[in-house]
Amino acid sequence: MICLAGGPLLLATVVVFLIGVFAPDPPAGLPRVFRAAQALFVLLFLLRDVRGASPGKALLGLAVVRTDRGPLRVRDSILRNLPLLVPGLNLLEALAVLRRADSRRLGDRLAGTAVGES
Repeated sequence: MICLAGGPLLLATVVVFLIGVFAPDPPAGLPRVFRAAQALFVLLFLLRDVRGASPGKALLGLAVVRTDRGPLRVRDSILRNLPLLVPGLNLLEALAVLRRADSRRLGDRLAGTAVGES
């Protein structure tokens, strides 16, 4: 996640920090740059599975597939990852994976997807 989505946010944080430290009068639009980087982070996070696997899943030989065997859509990736942005819900998602027989978390059930070997 850091490589894919965290890069723009980390870069924006460093730039904003350096400008804040070294510029005698920081530009007025500086907070907008940081907010844009945050928005880009959220967008990339939600779309991380749109190609079938996030970089971490691809590294482990896993892939996200639709349960109806159709092609993975942008909507599926967004629905699958949206619950992870809700504070605290991600912990419940981890418990659901351990307790459910099919090991599908809420995001997978919402999107109609599952994670399996590629």
